[in-house]
Amino acid sequence: MSDRIALVTGGGKRLGAKIASALGEDGWHVIVHYNASADGAQAVAADIMAAGGSARAVQFDLSDTQAVEAFMADVGRVDVLINSASIFEMDRPEDVSPQSLEAHWRINTAAPVLLAKAMATGHSGRASGCVINLLDQKLFNLNPDFFAYTLSKHALLGATTTMAMAFAPAVRVNAIAPGITLPSGGQSEDEFARAHTMNPMRGGSTPEDIIRAVRFILATPSMTGETITIDGGQHLDARNRDVMYAANPPQDDAS
Repeated sequence: MSDRIALVTGGGKRLGAKIASALGEDGWHVIVHYNASADGAQAVAADIMAAGGSARAVQFDLSDTQAVEAFMADVGRVDVLINSASIFEMDRPEDVSPQSLEAHWRINTAAPVLLAKAMATGHSGRASGCVINLLDQKLFNLNPDFFAYTLSKHALLGATTTMAMAFAPAVRVNAIAPGITLPSGGQSEDEFARAHTMNPMRGGSTPEDIIRAVRFILATPSMTGETITIDGGQHLDARNRDVMYAANPPQDDAS
């Protein structure tokens, strides 16, 4: 097993799975976290091992702060933490509920912060640990859609800066803010294809773009407290609705 350990939350599906696989290719021992995506996480870990790498799938619930802290106490040292897992549920300021605010906060903000906090205690040498938070270009191109999600990611953006200050020089903390990268929210392939071109570059971010950014951050020990926006310029194109709806307008005005 490699002595370089990477934890990827949400590593059983979507972008987290692709990042986990890339880190496995690069020689990291990858802890593929999942909550409900057991088959996906186990497949990612199996593929890494079949290619000669080292990985294991681990289940815990990010919304349970005690489970988060217990896992980190059990696993010991983590060298790279990729906070990829998130929930992304539609609401707006006029209909947001306390339950939605809390659910998004627990998974999208509290869990990444608690994981990073626990990770930092295991490092003392300069730049020996690295946290990468997955954010969203939406933070730099605000609209009222996905309101609780946006608030939770804004908090994690602030945490990226302040944790970078607090954990230096031992642990670096950076973030990547992708644009629309994979279909989401029930989009069809055609709907995704339309949305993916609704930006100045007429083509949004791809998983390969995000993986290149992860590798760049890991290879640059002087970089901390930064957020890289990778979105085909989507953050430059202000809209009053999420691009998902701009590409496929809803049939009614319901939020």
